[in-house]
Amino acid sequence: MYSKLFIHLKKAVNAILLLIFVLSLTTPTASAISQGSSFIVTGTSLDTVTGAVRRVGGTVVEPFSSITGVVARLSQAEADRLAAQPGIASVFPEGEIVTQSTEEWDDSGAFVDTSPSTDYPNTTGADRVWAQGITGEGVTVAILDTGISNQSGLLNGADGSQSRLVAWVDLVDEGNKTPVDPNGHGTHIAGIIANSQTGADGEWNGVAPGVNLVSIRVLDEQGKGTYQTAIKGIEWVIDHKDEYNIRVMNLSLVASVQSPYWADPLNQAIMHAWAEGITVVVAAGNTGSDPMSVGVPGNNPYVITVGAYTDNYTPSDWSDDYIAPFSSSGPTQDGFVKPDVVAPGAHMVSTMLPDTYIAKSQEAKRVTNEYFSMAGTSQAAGVVTGIAALMLANNGNLSPDEVKYRLMNTALPWTDVVDGTSYDVWQQGSGRVNAATAVFAKISGAANRGMDIQADMNGADHYAGYAYFDERTEEIKLHGYDTASSSYGLWSGSYGLWSGSYGLWSGSYGLWSGSYGLWSGSYGLWSGSYGLWSGSYGLWSGSYGLWSGSYGLWSGSYGLWSGSYGLWSGSYGLWSGSYGLWSG
Repeated sequence: MYSKLFIHLKKAVNAILLLIFVLSLTTPTASAISQGSSFIVTGTSLDTVTGAVRRVGGTVVEPFSSITGVVARLSQAEADRLAAQPGIASVFPEGEIVTQSTEEWDDSGAFVDTSPSTDYPNTTGADRVWAQGITGEGVTVAILDTGISNQSGLLNGADGSQSRLVAWVDLVDEGNKTPVDPNGHGTHIAGIIANSQTGADGEWNGVAPGVNLVSIRVLDEQGKGTYQTAIKGIEWVIDHKDEYNIRVMNLSLVASVQSPYWADPLNQAIMHAWAEGITVVVAAGNTGSDPMSVGVPGNNPYVITVGAYTDNYTPSDWSDDYIAPFSSSGPTQDGFVKPDVVAPGAHMVSTMLPDTYIAKSQEAKRVTNEYFSMAGTSQAAGVVTGIAALMLANNGNLSPDEVKYRLMNTALPWTDVVDGTSYDVWQQGSGRVNAATAVFAKISGAANRGMDIQADMNGADHYAGYAYFDERTEEIKLHGYDTASSSYGLWSGSYGLWSGSYGLWSGSYGLWSGSYGLWSGSYGLWSGSYGLWSGSYGLWSGSYGLWSGSYGLWSGSYGLWSGSYGLWSGSYGLWSGSYGLWSG
């Protein structure tokens, strides 16, 4: 029996922060946000939660079936009493989510292309998928962000069809009668996914120019919002997935990790979407390459979490590519390997109107009148969202677990061919995405083996990954991973139960006792020389078969959490933000 969970609201000077940064490359600098008396309350059933809130004198604001909970207005005394009520699992303080930005900085001094053409479809091999007549037509992608502007490349399809923005919902200003994006970030991500305009190179500028789009606006002009709004948007997508054939959902948002993945309300809603057959693609975060820097929902083991690399302004030369230094790294605090893959995320040219908040505040570099350059794992997640749509357009029978399996099993790990070192699995996951092979390879299999998402959502079982901190060597390692034989390595075998109390989370990295120490393996790029992506660019000139050095998947089941999940301190808030103008 899991113990009840309650997070105490601190005094104003120590207020729990709920900070979202829309994940384009912005240095995350937190600012205090005062908390109101809004709480997210979960329990054994909606009726139980609703009744308990009303018995203590609170007001139910909105129910959420995906998390078996409600948003409620409560005083602190009422919240204290509610936590002790039968059938109440958790009482979380709700808060504000915000965006932040930085001025441009350039790590390379490289020239920024001023043409509106894009390189990421070619770098990932999406153009080779188009050559087979697959543009994403018939698949709908839902984007939860700051909205989508009326731009021709987002309204018209690759075949010239119009009105492919099949639905839009404004949860910030419900009085709006037309699609809007006062911030600009959502339009930038939508353009990476789906822009059907052709650039100076004569090719489409988006990864999946034939997909339909659904815009769910959950952030305001400055990129601010709430957990409540984000969860409401996810539930809208779930409720309308069959009506609009929504197969993929993009969330370029990240939250500060303050609980196991399964206890966070946003993760709970996203798991529900995954279980309903919606492939969910999220950003890893922009907090840098330190261990355990992946946020929420990137720490969700089920979804596809994306880190970022740069082509270093040489898209046809892979030898000088490297993982962007802002890209967050794993493992997660639950021990899972993240990110799952990496994708282009630097100097990303895409759509944006010049009168939007990001454009006017110079958080994005203007390329042409309606094209701006930004960087971040948000943009990388947009690339992978487009690739997932291409996969489903080719084979509509794929489940989310099968889409994830194909993306990971066809990715190319980064390895230095001179000394054999590589980026850690924590930095690159299974490697750089490989669109053509992910779409066409004759493989079968499903990711997330050994985990039962229904049992996870119901609270019967929760899972832990294979990562652990070796106090003797001060390295973060994987069980069953031989660091002596490989600096990238494989993991295999079964790893039993995760033991210990969830109370270890209070105030620190919890289960990761000791210092960060060294990462197992070496850095490749960071040790002084650029490496190569195994498989080389010549992959695209051959068949669509698998790269022979595929990373493989672990066998056996994930471990189970055991013991209570007690209390933790701090917030469970969101990080969002734009690393806007990093130009590496």
